Amino acid sequence: MPKPNFRKKANSDSISKFSNEKISVGDIRKTQLITTFGIGSIVDFKNDTVVIASADDWDYNPNDSEEVENRKLFNENLSVITGAEYFLMPRTTQSTNSFSQGKNILSYVFPEKLHCSGCGNIYDFAELNIRERHKCPKCKNNLNASRFIVVCTHGHMDDFPYDWWVHGGQPCTSGVKSPRIKMINIYNRTDIDSLRLECTECKTTRSMVQVFSENALSGFKCTCKHPHFKDPFPNKDYICYDKMRARLRSASGVYFPITKSALLIPPWSRKAVSCIKNNYSLLKEIDEKKIVYAIRKIINDTNINDDEIMRSWNVVKTSEEHKNNRSELSVYRDEYDILSRSENENQDNFSSYSAVIPDKYKSFFEQIAVVDRLTITQAFTGFTRITRNEANKVPVLRYPKPWLPAVELTGEGIFIRFSTEKIKQWRNLNSSRYNLMKKAITDNKFTFDSFSEVYVLLHTFAHLFIREISNICGYSAASIREKIYSETDDEKNEVKMCGVLIYVSSPDSDSSLGGLITIADNEDVFEKIMDSMLERAGWCSGDPLCISSMKQGYKNLNYSACHDCTLLPETSCERFNCFLDRASVVGLPDSPDTGFFN
Repeated sequence: MPKPNFRKKANSDSISKFSNEKISVGDIRKTQLITTFGIGSIVDFKNDTVVIASADDWDYNPNDSEEVENRKLFNENLSVITGAEYFLMPRTTQSTNSFSQGKNILSYVFPEKLHCSGCGNIYDFAELNIRERHKCPKCKNNLNASRFIVVCTHGHMDDFPYDWWVHGGQPCTSGVKSPRIKMINIYNRTDIDSLRLECTECKTTRSMVQVFSENALSGFKCTCKHPHFKDPFPNKDYICYDKMRARLRSASGVYFPITKSALLIPPWSRKAVSCIKNNYSLLKEIDEKKIVYAIRKIINDTNINDDEIMRSWNVVKTSEEHKNNRSELSVYRDEYDILSRSENENQDNFSSYSAVIPDKYKSFFEQIAVVDRLTITQAFTGFTRITRNEANKVPVLRYPKPWLPAVELTGEGIFIRFSTEKIKQWRNLNSSRYNLMKKAITDNKFTFDSFSEVYVLLHTFAHLFIREISNICGYSAASIREKIYSETDDEKNEVKMCGVLIYVSSPDSDSSLGGLITIADNEDVFEKIMDSMLERAGWCSGDPLCISSMKQGYKNLNYSACHDCTLLPETSCERFNCFLDRASVVGLPDSPDTGFFN
C-alpha cells in the first residue's frame, strides 16, 4: 500500500477591526472556503467567532504578481455555466513539507456583540482592547460571541438589537443613548425560556422567549449590512424593505453556499488545449501561418506534433467564437457524451473505461463506466440566507471581476447510464405523480429548468447508492458526491439524458484510494450492492408515514424521503436534499409499478 499523504492544511484567517492590525484566529481547509465555511459564513474558532471576508483582494499581491498567475484556473465548461473568464484559488504559502498554508484570507469579528459569562453584561467589540477582547472589563470572566443575530432574505446580517428589544423600540427613559444591556439566566438553564434582558440604566426587563416568532422584529428596519465586506454598508440611497428575523448564529438557515462545478473533460483536458485557452487573448492576434510556432513556444513539449497543435487551436477558436450560444445544459450534454463513450478515454485530466453490467440488471442499465481519473473545478458563486432562492444571491465580490473563487479537485467515480426504453416505460406510468412537486417548485419561485420525474428517479437512486457504497468503499457519505444528467423532451416523449455520476474528489491524493473503482470493476460486488440497496430502500423506520408522504423536506419538495432512508450530508447533494422520492425506486406497497426497480 502506498504511503498516505497528509491533507493540505488550511488557510489561516485573520481578524481585522477595519485597521491594519491582523491576528491569526484559526485554520480551515482550502476546499471549505468554497463550501461549508465560504465567504459570508460565520465560523467559530477556538477564541474568536468571525465572518469570512469577501474575495476582493484575492487577485492582489504587490510582492509577487506571478503568484497570482499560478493560482488561476481555466475550465471552459465552468466558464459557460458561471460567466466567469477564469477562476482563482485561495492564496496559500508553499512550504517544503506536506502542508500548504497561509495567513492571507481575511475575516472580521462577527457578531460584534459579546456576552460575559460571569456578570452577564453585553459589550460591543469596538469598546474593547483588541489584545484583551476575550476578558470582561468588569469581572474579567470570558467574553463569548452573541448567540443571537438578525438576518433577512436579501442576505443582510447584523447583530441582534438588544437595546431595541428590551425597550420595545423606544429610547431608554434614562436618556442614555447607548445603555448597557445585561442578559440574565433566571433559571440557570440553557434554553431560551430562561433568558431575560435588563437595561442597567432604567432597569427595564424583557424575556427573549418570543424573539424567534415571525413578526417579533416587525418594527425593526433592515440595516442593509453585509459584514463580509470591508465596508459593510451600501450607498445611502439603498433601502431594503424586507423584515429582519432573529436567528441563532449557528443555525443552518443563516448560510446557504451556492457552488457550480464542471468536469475537465476532453478536449479541454488536453495539455495543448489548456495552454491555448490560457493564452488565447494573445494568440488570436498572431497570423494563422505562424500560430503553430507560437503555440509550440508556449507549450514547450516536443511530444506534441503540429497536427495536434492545429486541432487544439481550432477547438479553442471555435469555442471562443460561439461561447455566447452555449448554455449550462450544453455543458451537461458534453460531459454526458464523453462519459457515455464505450471506447477508452485517456487524457491528462480524465480517464474512463466501460465495465461489465451484471446480468440481473442489464435491463435497467445501458452502461457502467469506471472513471479512474477525473478533475473537477468547483466555483463559489455566492450565498443566500434564510431561503435557498438564488434570486436573492449575495455576491462574494463587492465589485464585479472577470473571475470567481474556485478550487480544482481530483478523484475517481462511477458513471451509470440507465436504459432509455425502461425509463420511457416508467415515465409513461408515473408522470402525473409529480404534479404536486412541480407546483411546490412554482409556488416557491425556484428556477429549475431540468426538473422532471426522470430527475427525481435519478436523484433518488444516486442518494440510495451513495448511502449503500459508503459502507463498503472506504469513503464516508459526506465525501461522496453526485452529478445528475437528466433531459427529457415532453413534446416528442424522448429521454435525451438519463445517467448519474457518483464520484469522490479532493485537492490531494486522498480521493484516489480506488474504492469506487473496485466496486464498478467487479460485477459480483456491484450486483450485491444493488441488491442490498434495494432491500434497504424497501423499508424505513418512518414507514408507513414516510413511504406514503408527498410533503416532506424543505418547502415540501420531497415525497418519500427522510433522514432515516434517503437524505445525505449537504456536501454530497447537488440539490440540497430536495426532489427525492424513494417510491420512484422501489415502488409503493399498493402500487409496485411506481418503482423503477419493481
